[in-house]
Amino acid sequence: MSNAINRLVLIVGVVFLLIPSAALADTGFVDRKVTVGGTAYRYQVYVPADFKPNHKWPVIVYLHGNGVRGVDGLSQTDSGLASVIRRDRARVPAIVVFPQADRTSRWSSPSMQEQVLACLDAAAREFNGDADRFYLVGHSMGGQGVLRLSSRWPNRFAALVDISGTVIATSPSATKQQVALDVQTHPFLNSPDIYRALAQLIAVTPIWIFHGDTDQSVPVEQSRQLVNALRSASASVRYTEYTGAGHEIEERALSEPDLLPWLLAQRRKS
Repeated sequence: MSNAINRLVLIVGVVFLLIPSAALADTGFVDRKVTVGGTAYRYQVYVPADFKPNHKWPVIVYLHGNGVRGVDGLSQTDSGLASVIRRDRARVPAIVVFPQADRTSRWSSPSMQEQVLACLDAAAREFNGDADRFYLVGHSMGGQGVLRLSSRWPNRFAALVDISGTVIATSPSATKQQVALDVQTHPFLNSPDIYRALAQLIAVTPIWIFHGDTDQSVPVEQSRQLVNALRSASASVRYTEYTGAGHEIEERALSEPDLLPWLLAQRRKS
């Protein structure tokens, strides 16, 4: 009897080892870490409760705003898309990646952009992400990040969502050094017509832009001009402008009933 039990334990142990690591993953918000250029970055990944490792999953990358920069790897899940998930997880049947910009950087920085792509790639490998259904979403500084990353990697994402994002390089929360690095990294910012130059770069990707018409941090005219330029470039663009709303429209936009269904229906063009 003892030998039989030992053999059973051995068999169970072998089967356990053969199960792919993703199949054993926790669901909900899980801690992860990625190292880029010798620096370790903590980030969060949301894994749906019904996660199955043999199913190809859409992957949303969510870029936070200026206020939660840091190194704790947690603050970026205190609001925004993370709050939407906590209220109703069924609305977000996707892997969601929440990177965090460090305190001295913005999403316009090359090192932060490399971190974003590294977090995306790591999560996609671990949780069987569908490369034709990668999405980039962001608010404020994160909205600017959406525009910056998609201008450098226009074929990486199937769709974009920009909420109150800055188009031009200057921003109330950006230092002179950060603005200079932004301009150096993104050549379209040197164009005589920044909006047209950006639109030509990102027009291949469907985008939904949100802005409040009384925004005191990022003038609504920036989104209006970008939308006009995108339409002139024959882009697939949606635009929602909230009357009487300011800069903090993040959760209002993310709670729009049509947004997530629209987003998850998009597939990258070959």
